[in-house]
Amino acid sequence: MDRPTISVVIPAHNAAATLARAILSVQAQTEPADEIVLVDDASTDATAAIGENLGVRVVRLPARQGAAAARNAGIAAATGAVIAFQDADDEWLPDKLAQQRPLLADADFVACGAKLFDETGRNLGPLYDGEIPAEGAESWRGLLVRNTIATPCVLVWRRVLDAVGGFDPALPVAEDQDLWLRLARYGRLRYRDAPLVRVHRTAISVSGVGTSLGAYQQMRITLPMIERHVAANRARLSDAEVRRIRGERLLRIGGGACWTARWGDGAWVDGARLILAALRLGYRPLEGVRVLLVTAPPLHWLRHRLGR
Repeated sequence: MDRPTISVVIPAHNAAATLARAILSVQAQTEPADEIVLVDDASTDATAAIGENLGVRVVRLPARQGAAAARNAGIAAATGAVIAFQDADDEWLPDKLAQQRPLLADADFVACGAKLFDETGRNLGPLYDGEIPAEGAESWRGLLVRNTIATPCVLVWRRVLDAVGGFDPALPVAEDQDLWLRLARYGRLRYRDAPLVRVHRTAISVSGVGTSLGAYQQMRITLPMIERHVAANRARLSDAEVRRIRGERLLRIGGGACWTARWGDGAWVDGARLILAALRLGYRPLEGVRVLLVTAPPLHWLRHRLGR
């Protein structure tokens, strides 16, 4: 396959603390991209200046629009036949594009593995517990159960993005999951099972993973989005698949809410409701009961008092 032109889209809002690392990791590729498009989502810091100083194209949005709209603006401005996504707080390993590009020959979009790092730079291990998506035209089934693709891991043909419509700007979180599901339903996924991306958990991370806010967003935004995909594909899903999709999502999101709840913020009650809904489906009952018992308010209060 002739080498396709590749544009890298980076949305950024007040990302001056980490942006240079993200851009430099793209520029350090052994097989370089053809262009980098930085979308400055109405930042009030030096985000745009950093991009300009590093020689990348900068698209400035006059008012903050969010990650989905910013990525769509970057896609619209990009000239490459392939779009690659990078986040302003993450970094690529030097051979990411070299390892992923060959997979585009028989795929509509490709992804790869990643490792998660905390705010101190400590390696927390494989993202998504090392779980990887199935390849092929039916990968959307597994992605409905659990998203295992991070945004900076994805390369996608521009023609395919045009066909499915890009990111949904109405989704402040989980807009990536929504797009992966539409891409996977449209065509074929190939996956490079290697940690070619370092995902950094920082203050500017949009999803708020591991926080009560993140759990709340998952409950109020991600779950309804997943239900819309289930409804749209219901004729192709068995009853057992639907039970697994709903059960896994309810248990994971409910468990996240329970584990991250702060004393008196109501998140534990919301999370417990989701876990009880999973229990009513008969999905992994031992796990659901364990989470409810271990995270129950009395124990939560006691851990708080003990400083644990």
